Amino acid sequence: MAFNNPYLEQYYPHFETVHGWCYDDIFNTLDILSTQPVNQRGGIAEIGIQDGKLFLLLNQTVDENFKSYAIDIFNNQHLNVDKSGAGQLDAFRKNLENLDRHNGRNTLIIQGDSTDSSLQLTKIIQPGSIKFFSIDGGHTPIHVMNDLVLANSVISNEGVVILDDIMNHWWTGVLEGWVKYNSMNPSLVPFAMGHNKLYLCKISHREYYVNLMSTLKIDGTGGLSDFFGWKIVKWKYHKQMSW
Repeated sequence: MAFNNPYLEQYYPHFETVHGWCYDDIFNTLDILSTQPVNQRGGIAEIGIQDGKLFLLLNQTVDENFKSYAIDIFNNQHLNVDKSGAGQLDAFRKNLENLDRHNGRNTLIIQGDSTDSSLQLTKIIQPGSIKFFSIDGGHTPIHVMNDLVLANSVISNEGVVILDDIMNHWWTGVLEGWVKYNSMNPSLVPFAMGHNKLYLCKISHREYYVNLMSTLKIDGTGGLSDFFGWKIVKWKYHKQMSW
């Protein structure tokens, strides 16, 4: 596959060697989002790393001057209250060293539960410093709501949040958490859904991203759908999800 972002092209042959539940359909979406005139500055953050499959992809879009954040309980599986994933810190560090654009130099690893206030995540991650924020940690409604609030506080005004497992019937807590969060009328709102993920941005850039994803050619794009009061761009599933 050919991409506009050369660092995505470098990572693509190694993507399937990293353990995780993310499919290569997302490369085209990230390639489009990362090569627009907007949202070029900032690092990335992810809650729920597993072995780094998606984190590595997102971090390929980050310039060396910006810091990224990897948040996971990793080997502290007694904190995994809903048994969603089982990340291994040693495996993630090895993948960072071997496959990351920066070889891990720009990444701060934070081990712990994202709902733990002692981590002081809003102090460690500066407001407006994140261009992409992936949420794939605890799949309980409480975790999802907590993580959406955190993401909204640290992404840039042009930034994009990616919420995993939004329509996965095994993890209905994700949808419940999103619905409860949306009921608070937040400034973080959805603009697209596809490949098992919901894409969100600040309300000031929602029209831009809806228009972008509606007009560009993405395999499987299926028009607009209603989603809890919002019109969002949708994609079809291309591969059998191993749920």
